[in-house]
Amino acid sequence: MRTILHTIETGGPGGAETVLLEIATRLDPSRYRSVVVLSRDGWLREQLLARCVKTVLIEWKAWYDFRLPRTMADVVRRDHVDLIHSHLPDHNFYSCLAGRWTNRPTIATYHGAVELTRQIRTRDAFKRWVVQKTANKVVVVCDHVGQMLKDAGFPAEKIVRIYNGIQASDFAGSASGRLREELGCSQDAKLVGTVANIRQSKGYEYFIPAARIVANSHSNVMFVAVGDDNEQIGPGLHSLVNKLDLQNNFRFLGFRSDIPQILKQLDVFVLSSTSEGFPLVVLEAMAAGKPVVVTRCGGPEEVIEDGHEGFLVLPGDPEALAGKVSDLLKDPQLGATLGANGRSKVAKQFSLQEMVKEHERLYDRVLQTP
Repeated sequence: MRTILHTIETGGPGGAETVLLEIATRLDPSRYRSVVVLSRDGWLREQLLARCVKTVLIEWKAWYDFRLPRTMADVVRRDHVDLIHSHLPDHNFYSCLAGRWTNRPTIATYHGAVELTRQIRTRDAFKRWVVQKTANKVVVVCDHVGQMLKDAGFPAEKIVRIYNGIQASDFAGSASGRLREELGCSQDAKLVGTVANIRQSKGYEYFIPAARIVANSHSNVMFVAVGDDNEQIGPGLHSLVNKLDLQNNFRFLGFRSDIPQILKQLDVFVLSSTSEGFPLVVLEAMAAGKPVVVTRCGGPEEVIEDGHEGFLVLPGDPEALAGKVSDLLKDPQLGATLGANGRSKVAKQFSLQEMVKEHERLYDRVLQTP
């Protein structure tokens, strides 16, 4: 039995947190035991505890606060950890320190381009250099992020690409929800939606104007945005909806736990991000059989063939986004065909089981176990 210490700097909900949750709880229990170190309370800790995974919460206030790696090292020794697997830049750095102090191998995971492009301070460059020099392997969720790391000096032989995967069956079947009723629109209204926490990189400032353009030519369409709000940029987006006179056509639904049911009820799924790694929600929308309109923002180009499962448009272009959404609303048969193609691709190539197995194979290679 090998013990894996998983660690991440955020509390979720989000894609990276979901990936950690699924890996930590789905590893072969006859071969692996999971322990998780978190520096934030919240959604992820609640999910882990509900699945009976040992979770340690460590206080951590600043990048130079070394209580985190010291306590992480204590957990490694106390729980007889064999390997440390971290997610996101800060914990990648701290896990490498803890690994060095305890002589344990480390695997660091980078989930998105934004994690790398925003790191321009000297201390961020230093933290990345430590990971580059000391991590045994570095996992990336798409080739786009892998190339960014290579350009930053990471050796190619250290980088392992493991695509994210989902449980496609969770999104199969007919919709049983009542989203249109909840929104107060007619049952024949067209629903166009996105699922993305309100962050700068999600491109809401382009999705909302695109909604205005579509609404100008489609009288019975409703747009929904699902995801945690943000007190810094959220108010400006709400104001933009009002400014564009979209109050009757656009709804912010906040965090929802019924994502599969929401996706099943959409006619078109949109992701307007300016930067992404390998977003789980695109796979989820495809698994629900929905045509997708997604920006060329990194990883999505590695799963969507333009015109086959959906459409790819350039980021920051509301007109292009609106044009493809309008095409799908005008041609439901085209949407059904693209949606069926997407469902088939996810089932064949992006399963949750394969993602977990690839991590198990990586753990075995690093630990040199048969």
